[in-house]
Amino acid sequence: MKKIVFALIAIATLTACGSSKNMEKLMGADRDEHDCIASAGYTWSDALHQCIRIWEVGERFEAGQKHIFLVFDGDSAYAEIFTDTNKILCKRDKTQHNLWLSRKGTENVRINNGVTSVFVKNYTYTKSTQK
Repeated sequence: MKKIVFALIAIATLTACGSSKNMEKLMGADRDEHDCIASAGYTWSDALHQCIRIWEVGERFEAGQKHIFLVFDGDSAYAEIFTDTNKILCKRDKTQHNLWLSRKGTENVRINNGVTSVFVKNYTYTKSTQK
């Protein structure tokens, strides 16, 4: 009889432990490999080397219902483009200081005459940088 009671207590304890782990997942313990909490709106920025909310840190570019966000690092050596499905890191060109190019693909960022242009997914988003 003691063995049966012990077994029931052990099963109840293990079941309770398992459900607390499931509760943690439901309550926002969804940290990624960089410790960013996606359910709180944070994503990793390779340009800034920290978790950010792109709508708080980035510059929004719109084209109809489409939009992207652009983030520059502190010394503008890198520009990072955030789309609805991915992010692209662009590095400042050594010969043209107003141009940032992605390592792969054709994505780029350019600032010319007070206008920032972001080319991504075969479309150019533009925004005046002059106030």
